Amino acid sequence: MFTLGLVRRFSAVRALLQSSVKEGTPLNIQVFKAGKPAVALKDEEYPDWLWTLLDKEAQEAQLKATDEFRYMRKQAKKVHRQKLKQNNFLAQLRK
Repeated sequence: MFTLGLVRRFSAVRALLQSSVKEGTPLNIQVFKAGKPAVALKDEEYPDWLWTLLDKEAQEAQLKATDEFRYMRKQAKKVHRQKLKQNNFLAQLRK
């Protein structure tokens, strides 16, 4: 399997992204003036859903499972956007 060091396997079924920040590193994302600074945790301490936020297929599968209407509307928008791009391209060729 081809990897660039960004993927590690917890199981044979699912590959998770590895955090780019080491444990204990201050993240410098001060939301409040007073309070403790945010510190990076171990990868295992973060919730599982965090690692799927950037995975488009996983997000679409979850959306389809939870809200079918919103999923269909999103798919219709994709098709409409693609048709607009195609029509604009064809109109540009006619000029």
